[in-house]
Amino acid sequence: MRDLTGFRKGAVRIRVQGEQTERFLNLCKAREIKISKLIRTGEQSLEGNMLIADFFRLSPIRRKTGVKIHILEKHGLPFFFYRSKKRKAFFIGIFACALLLAVLSGRVWEIDVSGNVRNSTQEILDFLKEEGIVHGMQRSKISCSAIAAAIRENYNDITWVSARIEGTRLVLTVKEGIFTEAVKTDEKNPCNLTADQNGVIVRMITRAGYPKLHVGEECHIGDVLVSGCLELKNDSQEVVRYEGVHADADIYIKRKKAYYREIPLEYQAEEYDGKERKNYFFKTGNIYLELGGSAENNWQNTMEEEILRLTDSFRLPFTVGKITRKHYETVSREYTEKEVRALAWSTLQLYEEKLIEKGVQISANNVKIEVDHKTCISKGFLEIIEKIGRETPVEIPEQPAERTTEDGEQHY
Repeated sequence: MRDLTGFRKGAVRIRVQGEQTERFLNLCKAREIKISKLIRTGEQSLEGNMLIADFFRLSPIRRKTGVKIHILEKHGLPFFFYRSKKRKAFFIGIFACALLLAVLSGRVWEIDVSGNVRNSTQEILDFLKEEGIVHGMQRSKISCSAIAAAIRENYNDITWVSARIEGTRLVLTVKEGIFTEAVKTDEKNPCNLTADQNGVIVRMITRAGYPKLHVGEECHIGDVLVSGCLELKNDSQEVVRYEGVHADADIYIKRKKAYYREIPLEYQAEEYDGKERKNYFFKTGNIYLELGGSAENNWQNTMEEEILRLTDSFRLPFTVGKITRKHYETVSREYTEKEVRALAWSTLQLYEEKLIEKGVQISANNVKIEVDHKTCISKGFLEIIEKIGRETPVEIPEQPAERTTEDGEQHY
């Protein structure tokens, strides 16, 4: 803190020489003149730092003690401005920079959206653009409450919105409600569950409808697995009425899924020769300025960019970055048998991982990898267990006709 005060008010480093240096220090202490970083350089000399204001109070003490005072160093803004008083362009630049920062601080240069899952950030930014909320607009023209209300009105699945301005950033925090994917009115529509794959049923849990096939039976594409047409019977096991329901069940089948991949032994590779270039670029709005050469063939580009900020919440509308270009030559190479088998196996594993991500279980792997003089071929099949069943319309038969007995009672 003392160093900052000395820089702001100006400080000097002095050397005091004479026979009464100790008396000099005592008088300075009595008059509350502070000397920092004091060292003795000889029997009759010492050095220390003090503020300019305290230095001008030393004349009475110097006369009483008879010491000699020499200024060794000068530090701080007062001396800097005095030395730079003829540099008008420098002070004009400082003023222009301060004015530019004042103008930029009154605008919004960054819009942050967090908490959104179903609605993408770009979609929300496009909506704000339609509402007139864009990067670079004045902060005074932004109404956080109006923005929050507009987002809630436009997006039915967003239940809560918080909008606030932090420096030159507009921060939006949203919460999305939890809605079921199925619509209740659709669930009431009668339908069947039909097979969309061939296989053997291994597990079946029926919640609504009448199962037409059971565990262990084979199904084919188009077969009705669960019927949405229920037959209501009387005590004599005669059908008295047909009722349509929305069939609902979890049905899993086991089937074979064919797999075939070819990998040529010869391939094209990029070989770097050690040549490297570094260029720099500057970007603001739609203006892009690159210092150095432009992109060429056989050069791999790696770009690093950074948004200029004064603080975390004070973003400037400027982006600077570096482009690293490495030169390469395209050469023909050939896999060894060991390398191509490893590549084929990793490709198969990646394919299995994608199936598992979709909820498919793999019960057996019957894929063989064969290598000839030109190609590595992976072929065979996977035994998988997957969930099937798609909704199809159900046909409700005509209701049985009523019949009347001799005693006048009505029967179906």
